[in-house]
Amino acid sequence: MKLKQRIIIGITSVVVWITVYKALRNFTADEETILKNLRQAEEAIQPEVPELKQAVDDVIDKPINLGESPDKRNSQQNEFIQSELDRLQLDLRSADITDLKKLFKTAESWVTERQIYPHQHPEMAAILKAMASARIVKADALPKGTQIKLMLELVGGQKVVFKQKRYSRDHVIEGKPYDGYDRHNAEIAAFHLDRVLDLRRSPLVVGRVIDLKSEIIPVATRRLLDTFREKDGNTCYFGVCLYCNERNMACGEGGLMEGSVTLWLPPKWSAFQKQRHPYQRTYVDGRKARWENDGRYCNDVVKRQAPYDRGTRLLDVADAAVFDYLIGNADRHHYEIFKNKSKDTMLIMMDNAKSFGNPHHHEPSILAPLKQCCILRRSTWEKLQQLKNGVLTQLLESILSADPITPVLHPPHFNAIDVRLPTIIETMEKCIKDKSYDDVIMDKWVGL
Repeated sequence: MKLKQRIIIGITSVVVWITVYKALRNFTADEETILKNLRQAEEAIQPEVPELKQAVDDVIDKPINLGESPDKRNSQQNEFIQSELDRLQLDLRSADITDLKKLFKTAESWVTERQIYPHQHPEMAAILKAMASARIVKADALPKGTQIKLMLELVGGQKVVFKQKRYSRDHVIEGKPYDGYDRHNAEIAAFHLDRVLDLRRSPLVVGRVIDLKSEIIPVATRRLLDTFREKDGNTCYFGVCLYCNERNMACGEGGLMEGSVTLWLPPKWSAFQKQRHPYQRTYVDGRKARWENDGRYCNDVVKRQAPYDRGTRLLDVADAAVFDYLIGNADRHHYEIFKNKSKDTMLIMMDNAKSFGNPHHHEPSILAPLKQCCILRRSTWEKLQQLKNGVLTQLLESILSADPITPVLHPPHFNAIDVRLPTIIETMEKCIKDKSYDDVIMDKWVGL
């Protein structure tokens, strides 16, 4: 670059930024006046240094919020964080669980077609404490699925599903993102993420340590009891399921087994209809599903067939993509909705145990519904904006610390969430740029 041109660039840069400074100081001026001043500065330098035009355009095209200082933004963010902590933090230690039946009746009353629990849930701490400590009166194998699970009945009649510990917290699942055993701590973390995102579609989950010899074996059914073994001084069992066998037993530490307990939904809400996910993968090496090769799959197929052609379901699928990408869950090949309910009943965020496997891998295919369909519920989008810049992990780490088996997650998993959230936002911002805000961010999907 010639000396003369460098001098021109230096002088004109000073002129431009003085103009910007004056415009910003005069915050009572309307936006058109500010833009006019900036355009005049641009026109003054344009004949001499054409390459500066794009830089000036970039400055002008970005929205300027004259009425909000960085200090004010920080203050507002701190107020939001504190209000969310007040809503989300749970004190299990001091929670009163004297009346178990009343607590579980409260949890039962929360469930509707569009939520498992309400936005405000002060009774949550006592309910989770009851799940983590109430006496077990019956234990059975839960044959559903491919991995070991127990169905436990607590005193008072409430059922919970127990998923046992299989890995240490720092274990990394190598290979495909859906490989490995279920992770009990993933169920706990996913539930609390559901709370932070205010989706309210995940059944209640809490950590619990069970003494297998005193709490399970005395009340176990015969089919479960027959699967118990002793190995290297540890009590083990392999349960009853598709792939359950003695080679894949789950073993406690001595007689103690750490795990997660998930609240079984009440009879009115425990009948599910299983749906094939429109973005189901093939699970066959070398064979891809249509959506993996066809960028127009959502517009040409998904958006033209019920129940995704209008209503809430496609927005629920988009919410699930946000949720699953944050937790690293690439295994939602099917999903459940409540059976015999309205067409707007929610996609339930259950069975999240294949999450938080590898904090160093961010599976891009999970975002396919967002990239291709380019729609997202307005409330979800606004919540993501509030949770960026580390707010999400700050809240999640804080509320997970109250769980009985804390620490729930190894620190790298929080770092992974901090990496994944901006990717989600960037994906939707590209959709907005290519289409328009109102075509992408919406309260209701009305169809093509």
